[in-house]
Amino acid sequence: MFQDVATIFNRQEGLWYPTALTGVQVQASEGAKPAALGGERNSAVTVLVPYVPGEQDTVAGKAYLPPKKWRQGLEPEKCVTFTAGERFDVLLLGPWEGTEPIRDDTWPEGFFARLRRERDGVYAVAAVRRFRALPHFEIEGR
Repeated sequence: MFQDVATIFNRQEGLWYPTALTGVQVQASEGAKPAALGGERNSAVTVLVPYVPGEQDTVAGKAYLPPKKWRQGLEPEKCVTFTAGERFDVLLLGPWEGTEPIRDDTWPEGFFARLRRERDGVYAVAAVRRFRALPHFEIEGR
Protein backbone atom coordinates (compact mmCIF):
# COMPACT_ATOMS: atom_id res chain seq x y z
CA MET A 1 0.00 0.00 0.00
CA PHE A 2 2.62 2.58 1.07
CA GLN A 3 6.11 2.74 -0.43
CA ASP A 4 8.21 4.93 1.90
CA VAL A 5 10.79 4.03 4.55
CA ALA A 6 11.43 5.76 7.88
CA THR A 7 13.29 4.84 11.05
CA ILE A 8 12.07 5.38 14.59
CA PHE A 9 14.57 5.61 17.44
CA ASN A 10 13.18 4.75 20.88
CA ARG A 11 15.22 6.00 23.85
CA GLN A 12 15.87 4.16 27.09
CA GLU A 13 18.61 4.69 29.68
CA GLY A 14 21.05 6.46 27.35
CA LEU A 15 20.50 4.12 24.40
CA TRP A 16 18.55 4.74 21.19
CA TYR A 17 16.95 1.62 19.67
CA PRO A 18 16.35 1.90 15.89
CA THR A 19 13.45 0.23 14.10
CA ALA A 20 13.09 0.38 10.32
CA LEU A 21 9.54 1.24 9.30
CA THR A 22 8.99 0.00 5.75
CA GLY A 23 5.76 0.35 3.82
CA VAL A 24 4.86 3.70 5.39
CA GLN A 25 3.60 6.93 3.84
CA VAL A 26 5.55 10.13 4.47
CA GLN A 27 3.86 13.52 4.13
CA ALA A 28 6.55 16.16 4.69
CA SER A 29 6.64 19.93 4.48
CA GLU A 30 9.97 21.73 4.65
CA GLY A 31 10.42 25.35 5.49
CA ALA A 32 12.37 27.88 7.47
CA LYS A 33 11.45 31.20 8.99
CA PRO A 34 13.35 34.17 7.62
CA ALA A 35 16.35 35.27 9.69
CA ALA A 36 14.42 38.37 10.79
CA LEU A 37 11.98 36.04 12.55
CA GLY A 38 14.62 34.02 14.32
CA GLY A 39 15.68 31.76 11.46
CA GLU A 40 14.14 28.71 13.09
CA ARG A 41 13.43 25.50 11.26
CA ASN A 42 9.76 25.29 10.34
CA SER A 43 9.55 21.73 9.03
CA ALA A 44 6.91 19.17 9.82
CA VAL A 45 6.18 15.61 8.84
CA THR A 46 3.37 13.11 9.25
CA VAL A 47 4.19 9.44 8.81
CA LEU A 48 1.37 6.91 8.42
CA VAL A 49 2.54 3.59 9.89
CA PRO A 50 0.34 0.52 9.38
CA TYR A 51 0.17 -2.09 12.12
CA VAL A 52 -1.13 -5.64 12.30
CA PRO A 53 -3.85 -5.88 14.93
CA GLY A 54 -4.02 -8.89 17.18
CA GLU A 55 -3.69 -10.03 20.76
CA GLN A 56 -0.30 -8.30 20.50
CA ASP A 57 -0.31 -5.60 17.82
CA THR A 58 2.81 -5.60 15.64
CA VAL A 59 4.64 -2.83 13.80
CA ALA A 60 7.52 -3.65 11.44
CA GLY A 61 7.61 -7.21 12.75
CA LYS A 62 8.01 -6.09 16.38
CA ALA A 63 5.51 -6.07 19.21
CA TYR A 64 3.98 -2.63 19.71
CA LEU A 65 3.90 -1.44 23.33
CA PRO A 66 2.53 1.82 24.71
CA PRO A 67 5.35 4.17 25.83
CA LYS A 68 5.16 3.55 29.60
CA LYS A 69 5.11 -0.20 29.16
CA TRP A 70 7.98 -0.06 26.64
CA ARG A 71 10.12 1.88 29.16
CA GLN A 72 9.77 -0.99 31.65
CA GLY A 73 12.67 -2.49 29.72
CA LEU A 74 11.46 -5.92 28.69
CA GLU A 75 13.72 -6.54 25.68
CA PRO A 76 13.43 -3.07 24.11
CA GLU A 77 15.16 -4.23 20.92
CA LYS A 78 12.25 -6.64 20.26
CA CYS A 79 9.52 -4.05 20.75
CA VAL A 80 8.63 -0.64 19.35
CA THR A 81 6.72 2.35 20.67
CA PHE A 82 5.94 5.89 19.59
CA THR A 83 6.57 8.57 22.24
CA ALA A 84 5.85 12.30 21.99
CA GLY A 85 6.54 15.02 24.52
CA GLU A 86 9.46 15.45 26.90
CA ARG A 87 10.78 11.89 26.42
CA PHE A 88 10.27 12.09 22.66
CA ASP A 89 11.40 9.49 20.14
CA VAL A 90 13.34 10.48 17.03
CA LEU A 91 12.03 9.96 13.50
CA LEU A 92 14.39 9.75 10.53
CA LEU A 93 12.99 9.79 7.01
CA GLY A 94 14.71 6.97 5.19
CA PRO A 95 16.68 3.95 6.37
CA TRP A 96 19.29 3.80 9.13
CA GLU A 97 22.47 1.83 8.66
CA GLY A 98 22.35 -0.84 11.36
CA THR A 99 20.13 -2.39 13.98
CA GLU A 100 22.30 -2.06 17.09
CA PRO A 101 21.38 0.43 19.84
CA ILE A 102 23.24 3.76 19.70
CA ARG A 103 24.76 5.25 22.86
CA ASP A 104 23.61 8.82 23.42
CA ASP A 105 26.91 9.77 25.04
CA THR A 106 28.91 8.79 21.94
CA TRP A 107 28.66 12.47 20.94
CA PRO A 108 29.04 15.42 23.35
CA GLU A 109 25.84 17.02 22.02
CA GLY A 110 23.87 13.75 22.14
CA PHE A 111 22.56 11.49 19.38
CA PHE A 112 19.51 13.56 18.40
CA ALA A 113 21.41 16.86 18.07
CA ARG A 114 24.18 15.18 16.09
CA LEU A 115 21.78 13.37 13.77
CA ARG A 116 19.80 16.56 13.18
CA ARG A 117 22.97 18.50 12.40
CA GLU A 118 24.33 15.91 9.95
CA ARG A 119 21.23 14.68 8.13
CA ASP A 120 18.06 16.00 6.59
CA GLY A 121 14.68 14.54 7.52
CA VAL A 122 15.26 14.24 11.27
CA TYR A 123 12.36 15.06 13.58
CA ALA A 124 11.35 14.87 17.23
CA VAL A 125 8.06 13.00 17.57
CA ALA A 126 5.53 15.67 18.52
CA ALA A 127 2.22 13.76 18.44
CA VAL A 128 0.95 10.23 17.93
CA ARG A 129 -2.54 9.10 16.99
CA ARG A 130 -3.72 5.52 16.69
CA PHE A 131 -6.55 4.45 14.39
CA ARG A 132 -8.27 1.09 14.70
CA ALA A 133 -10.79 1.04 11.81
CA LEU A 134 -7.95 1.12 9.27
CA PRO A 135 -5.15 0.04 11.60
CA HIS A 136 -2.37 2.60 11.49
CA PHE A 137 -0.55 5.22 13.52
CA GLU A 138 -0.10 8.83 12.49
CA ILE A 139 3.20 10.08 13.83
CA GLU A 140 3.82 13.82 13.65
CA GLY A 141 7.35 15.13 13.77
CA ARG A 142 8.71 18.64 14.18
